[in-house]
Amino acid sequence: MVALALVASSLYISERYIQSQQQLAAAGDIEGAMEAANSAARFDPFATEPLQTQAAILQSQGRNPEAERAWQQAIQREPNDFLLYLSLGDLQMAMGKFEAAEENFREVRRLNPMASAATRSIAQSLVRRGNLEEAGAEYEKLLESEEIDTLGLYDLGRILVRTGEPGRGYEIINQSRRRAENELETLEEPIRSQQEDLIESMKLAAADALVASRNYNAAYEQISESDSEQAPALLELISTDPEGYRQSVVNSEIY
Repeated sequence: MVALALVASSLYISERYIQSQQQLAAAGDIEGAMEAANSAARFDPFATEPLQTQAAILQSQGRNPEAERAWQQAIQREPNDFLLYLSLGDLQMAMGKFEAAEENFREVRRLNPMASAATRSIAQSLVRRGNLEEAGAEYEKLLESEEIDTLGLYDLGRILVRTGEPGRGYEIINQSRRRAENELETLEEPIRSQQEDLIESMKLAAADALVASRNYNAAYEQISESDSEQAPALLELISTDPEGYRQSVVNSEIY
């Protein structure tokens, strides 16, 4: 009975610290919120919420290695929570730890096969590591299930251009551009301007696909209509060294 009472007391104290952490964070007292989260984690060795709070605060302060450890500790407490692996993987992507991120995204998919975010993130981690064909296969799964987003579609198109299917890549890049244009109506500044820049990049990527297909005249015509600062140099390259341009496209990275 005494042991049960001690456990109940510890859980109660932990909950009070969690409430305190939330109040302090809302008031902008990040240091106090961090201390409260640390105390909550000590009093309840099973709860993940205090550790998630720690990780979020540490990330906001740019202390990513410490945040990574907090997410890992949370996973040790609740190894079946796929959202914890997803958060850890996202952080590791930002840290440039793409292989580790991929492992965590695959664990997300193992725990929740319906999580399309996991497949999307696996594809992105593979792209970052230069495994374009494997990344393309992951994006194809999303395309088949109609769960691929605009950026995923754009990535897939550019991957196809670089892996021997420039014609299909051209079609998919243009499909992603049409989606992005349709999305403009719902966006406000500054996101709208960013989307407009993305659309301009998509137009040039479509021209790259034409170059990869050795359709140089069509590529020249498309680039001529672009307002991009890169356009004059690209037009000069098509005119003077089209095959060199093609090789630079095929061998270039996505990001």
